[in-house]
Amino acid sequence: MDDSVDHYLGRYPFHHESIESWPIQGRMRVRLSVADSLPPAAVSSSILAIVMNAQRQFLYLWPSQPSGSISHFLIGGRPEGNETPEETAVREVGEETGWQIRPLQMIGFRHFFHLEPRAEKTDRPYPDFIQPIFAARATAFDPALLLPDDQIPAEFIDLATAAKYTERSQHPLLTAACKTFERR
Repeated sequence: MDDSVDHYLGRYPFHHESIESWPIQGRMRVRLSVADSLPPAAVSSSILAIVMNAQRQFLYLWPSQPSGSISHFLIGGRPEGNETPEETAVREVGEETGWQIRPLQMIGFRHFFHLEPRAEKTDRPYPDFIQPIFAARATAFDPALLLPDDQIPAEFIDLATAAKYTERSQHPLLTAACKTFERR
């Protein structure tokens, strides 16, 4: 691991750890951390957002199989061209949910560490990559933003319901989103 990545991860202790398997990436350890600064660009991957509306409800992505994972609140994807992280979050949330957003601030990240040898088709930094997570405010719904192939069924739910749908060890990111929203 690069010293700058080591230094970055050392600043932000993780509060949750799990294992995920992705078709191309293989098995990875995933750690969640609350953080307020972007990771080194060399390991940054998809940009994610937790979206809240004016009623302080969270935008929940309805999965085909609920897992209790914070991932059902994380909307995003990879930057295109020279997009900033904030521009990426705005575009991705619009394409997937139709919601226009205003990113408020970075609140955390998902750190992935590959547990298997580098796969031939791996398209992420190896062995580590990090997905920054922003808190964002929904400002208006615009169906013209939706990309049919990217659209994900979603609806706003209150904090108590959001907490029930998520493992307790993952709640610090929901809490961080709420705190950011309260300061704005």
